[in-house]
Parts: sequence; C-alpha cells; structure tokens
Amino acid sequence: MFKNIKIPISLFYINSIVFLLSEFTLKVNSDTKIIAKSGDTLIKISKQYGVPLKELMYKNDFNDATKIIEGEVILIPHKDINKSNNNKLTYKVIEGDTLYKIARDFNVSLKDITSINNINDDYILKPNQIILLPMGARSKEVNNRENIKVASKKVFYHRTSISEDLSTIAYIHKIPIEEIKTLNKLNDPINIKPNIKLKLRNHKPSRWLGYGSLMINWSDWTYFDGYYMVQAKTKKNKAFYLALSCKKIALNNTLNNSSWTSWYFPETNFEFKLINDFCDQGFNF
Repeated sequence: MFKNIKIPISLFYINSIVFLLSEFTLKVNSDTKIIAKSGDTLIKISKQYGVPLKELMYKNDFNDATKIIEGEVILIPHKDINKSNNNKLTYKVIEGDTLYKIARDFNVSLKDITSINNINDDYILKPNQIILLPMGARSKEVNNRENIKVASKKVFYHRTSISEDLSTIAYIHKIPIEEIKTLNKLNDPINIKPNIKLKLRNHKPSRWLGYGSLMINWSDWTYFDGYYMVQAKTKKNKAFYLALSCKKIALNNTLNNSSWTSWYFPETNFEFKLINDFCDQGFNF
C-alpha cells in the first residue's frame, strides 16, 4: 500500500521544489519600487541607483527625465539596486566637518545623507567618524576635474562670455595662452569682448556624420558657457544649429524660425547616441 503512494508523494515534493525555485527566481529578477522624494528626477535616481537613464525612462513610461517626480512610484531593476548597494561610498570625517558641508562638497542632498546614515540633520559629527554617501556622490575636486574634461573636448572654437579672460579660456581647454594668441592674431589679448568666436585649434575639413534624420558637421563644434554648438541639417537640407549640454544631458536647436527652443531631453535612439558619442565616449575628432 505504501509502495503505491510513494511515486505521487515524490512527484509532489519535486513539483513543490520547482514551484519554490520559480518563485525565488521571479522575486530576484523582479523590479523594486521606490517612492520619489522631494527634488527627485529620473536623472537623479538614475545616478543614485546606477541604472541606465534610458532604461529607467522606458520602464516608468516617462518622456522628461528632468521633471520633478516627488511622490511618484518608480520601478528600479533589481539587479541594478543590488549593484548600487554593494558599492556604497564612504567619507572619513575631519575636524570642522558638518553634514551640510559634506553634502555641499560631494554634490548630494542633505536628506540623502541623513537617510542612509539614519541620523538627523542636526547630528554632530566626530573626527574620524565614517559617513555613508549616496551613489553619485563626487567630491569638488572630482567634479571640477570632470567639468574641465568635458569642457576640453577637441572643439575648434570658443565663444567668449562677459566673465572670461584669456587665461580662463586657456585653462578650460587645457591649451597654452600663446597658442590662442597666435591662432587668433590677438593684438590686445587682455581686453577680449564677449560673444567673440575664438579659434582654439587648426580647423579640419568638414566631416558630416548622420544621426537619424540629421546630418552634423562634427568637425566644427563651438564651446560656449558650458555647452556646445554645431552646424546641422535635416534630410531636406534645411540648415540649423544644434546645441548640446553634457551637464544637463539635454539638447537645443534653431529649427523653429532660427530661434533657440527650450532645452529638451533626448527621446530617440539617435539623440541618445549623439550625446553618448560626444559626452561619454570622447568621440575621436
């Protein structure tokens, strides 16, 4: 009699194990839900959790990654949140440090620091104390280094602003002042007027590259006040200017009656590729 029920019981246990394993797999691979906090945007969450921005936008059906989304339920891929938790940054407190100073120096919110350390914002720090920092935290030195790296792309022109002098321009692009003087035949390099287009390097022949429905003259970039401008044209050969901001991860253009529009976030694959080629991959000019 017992022999007759042995096989069904075995099948029951096997089916149970398969079911439990399948449930475990689903749980591991499922998305994690978070509630967006005050000041959160998809860009900020993408950096905080180490999730590709495009994937985060697609997953949550958002077209504007710069929009404040406080209170929204956001889906985070589970594999990425595990990765971010395993790579938490730390900071060793020195004399004179405050939570506000650390948040400012590492370009993160005070609320994020107090949250992951489970402390209040009036908490008094002690020297040599270890503080956890949220993902994406970068020291001033690192931020400045990266800003200069972005600013020193191999652009061929620099459009001057009111607050700039020749030494500032040379520092931004990491080229000698004398080279700027020679290339632009400057007789009076001290008094540089704003909105002047200065040549930074010997110009190369035009090189038009296709990005989706656009053609871009990749050899003719101009740097101005934190963003880059370039000549572009549509498939119908309509000429316009395209602007790109690596800091904002945003685009602008003069397609509308030759006037600049508002900055907008990339939506199409070729817009993402354009920003990736220029800002992330250090495109070889």
